[in-house]
Amino acid sequence: MSLLGRAFLGIWHNVEPQWRDEYDTYHTIEHMPERLGIPGFLRGRRYIDYSLTSRVCFTLYEGSHSETFRSPGYLARLNAPTEWSQRVQPHMPDFVRGAFVPLVSLGEGVGGAMATYRIIHEGGDRQALAHALTVRAHEIRALSGVCGVHVGSALTDVASAPTEESKVRGESDQRTDDFVLLVEGVSTANLKVNADSVRTLIDSAGGVCVGSDAYPLAYSLTSDGQ
Repeated sequence: MSLLGRAFLGIWHNVEPQWRDEYDTYHTIEHMPERLGIPGFLRGRRYIDYSLTSRVCFTLYEGSHSETFRSPGYLARLNAPTEWSQRVQPHMPDFVRGAFVPLVSLGEGVGGAMATYRIIHEGGDRQALAHALTVRAHEIRALSGVCGVHVGSALTDVASAPTEESKVRGESDQRTDDFVLLVEGVSTANLKVNADSVRTLIDSAGGVCVGSDAYPLAYSLTSDGQ
């Protein structure tokens, strides 16, 4: 499995244009190292495409298990935001966060770009959709230029409680719906070429895609500082 651990956290948000330079510095120098210092956080990756009209950033945190994302260490940081966080985070609108358990994780290593597909089910059997998405993941993995595919099932009772950080942003954290499909590729151009095929496979599985974008990798850090 290319995802580390048994759970992951996905975070999508925008950054106001005049704050983007400071956000990049803040997230690299302080925020991600702080998160990777919390027990159970194994790797963080930040993806950014400032040409998008909304939710220009996607951050992926890979955790040892689902309890990582409601652990005392994590909650302590969420409820004691740093001075820099208090200055930058009010300028990160359209914030969506969700914790997930991976149903399938295919591929090795880390690709140069990531496409994210947020998925809901409308009626029917949620377990049937979970199984179908797992099957479709193998078909997506076979598409040209795709180097990793991960399907996550949302943990609705994890990472959803309001915190001091969410107050700083001026809103309660929102969670993603039901499932997320992450597709790693060699480039955003490659992922965009494959996007229609991926959406068709999601539709054929019985899922409804409520948001999708492709992002180049901007920064990656593991808990051992690599």
